[in-house]
Amino acid sequence: MNKYTDYSDEISADELYDGLVGYGLFAEKIPRFLTSARFLTYTKTLSLPLKLKAKDYIRYSSMRNINVPRLMAIPEPFAYANQCYILSENWSLLQEHFRKKTVDDKYKVSRIHIRKLYNKLPLFEMNYKNYQKDEEPEQDIMVKSRYIVEADISNCFPSIYSHSICWSLVGKTLSKAKKTDKTEWFNKIDHHTTNLRYGETNGLLIGPHSSNLIAEVILVAVDYELSKKGFKYVRNIDDYQCYAETHEQAERFLVNLSDELAKYELSINHKKSKISSLPKANVRNWVTKLNHFYFTNTYDIEGKIGLRVKELKGFFDFTLELMLENNYDAAILNYAIKTLSNKYLGANAKRYYFKQLHYLVLLYPYLANIFEEKVFEPHSTPKWVIKEIAEDLFDLGISKRLYDACSYSVFWAMKYGFELNIDNLKDTAINSTDCIFMLISYQYDKRSKKKGYLKDYKDCAKALKSVDFDRYWLFIYECLPWTEFADNFRAMKKAGVTFIRDGY
Repeated sequence: MNKYTDYSDEISADELYDGLVGYGLFAEKIPRFLTSARFLTYTKTLSLPLKLKAKDYIRYSSMRNINVPRLMAIPEPFAYANQCYILSENWSLLQEHFRKKTVDDKYKVSRIHIRKLYNKLPLFEMNYKNYQKDEEPEQDIMVKSRYIVEADISNCFPSIYSHSICWSLVGKTLSKAKKTDKTEWFNKIDHHTTNLRYGETNGLLIGPHSSNLIAEVILVAVDYELSKKGFKYVRNIDDYQCYAETHEQAERFLVNLSDELAKYELSINHKKSKISSLPKANVRNWVTKLNHFYFTNTYDIEGKIGLRVKELKGFFDFTLELMLENNYDAAILNYAIKTLSNKYLGANAKRYYFKQLHYLVLLYPYLANIFEEKVFEPHSTPKWVIKEIAEDLFDLGISKRLYDACSYSVFWAMKYGFELNIDNLKDTAINSTDCIFMLISYQYDKRSKKKGYLKDYKDCAKALKSVDFDRYWLFIYECLPWTEFADNFRAMKKAGVTFIRDGY
């Protein structure tokens, strides 16, 4: 089983910079029409770090599995490049930090972190696992345990205090003594992290992959102290599972976790913390149940298991029952859809499947993020079916102000080449003031509309440029010519750099 440092050590400083800038600026929850790969190439012509004032950032909401939106962010690109450059420039020191804080661990406590991904260019992906390298330590550490403690950090990323980066790296005493020394490497990381949030010291942006690296810098320091006290647990970002031999030990873990987090101005989410008796499945129960669902009366075709309508209905009934048992967690549906993506569906089964998913995505728009890869592509979904789903999802998004749902609808129209039957998309998008929705609508209209029609988009971009550039920089940059910009954006636009993927 690989140790924590095996993952960080296999990444070079250059690879860290390339992965964060070229493939970590835009979170995977955004429709896949954006890329920062060209921006990465362009930044290598610059002398980093650039001298910049603190920047604001783009806000957008992404629906979560519990039907509650999560506020996410896209940083100003040059400020982000600065932060990633400083992280890569001091990567050897960060690697040493990770080594010191994990060297005595008997297994890898942190399960989700920056790492090289198999056949992928990003360095981070939620819930990524490589069982050959990672294994699963829970089975070993639960031996002799009678209780399991489940806890998480309250509002983790938005609560991280930027100065706590320095505290975790060199200790409070030294960091406070050196807090005005801008040449210190830890202060540089702090400074360029706050520069992504308009100079504010509270909170990491949710979305850019650099935030996941910064969070790990702090949380491995918490792990170090807890591990020294002999606690046996695993951590998934900010979720903890600790195995205890006695109820007293379980309670002591919660007290110690709370104390260690408090050193970095963080706190436990007490509403979600609980102690349960063992035995209990060492993974979420619904995952085990879905993996062991028995499909009867299947057939083999094209190297896949073929499912009939009856089997599909049974699987969906079972999935929905599991959701009922688990507070309607749409992550269960998400997992079920991924399970079905490698099954063969005949004509009748497809008809049922598409109707069922059409119904479900309107109840749980969170599912839209996987439709392209796990539904439309593997099951060769007809264009007219995608169009019907897209238009209904768009109407839902407008009625509930879920503009990420609207953005997926427009994205599918662009990707699969159909026209949305929507009245006045342009005004709807502009009035939403949602940066991603406005940009993808502009790209959609630009394909078929004349320049005169696009004038309102450009007028909106000009108006935003004068009052709120950082919060809408992506829309403004893609809409306007280089003559409208100054300094870094002017030079980049003049060089022909775009953040739009080819074909969109």
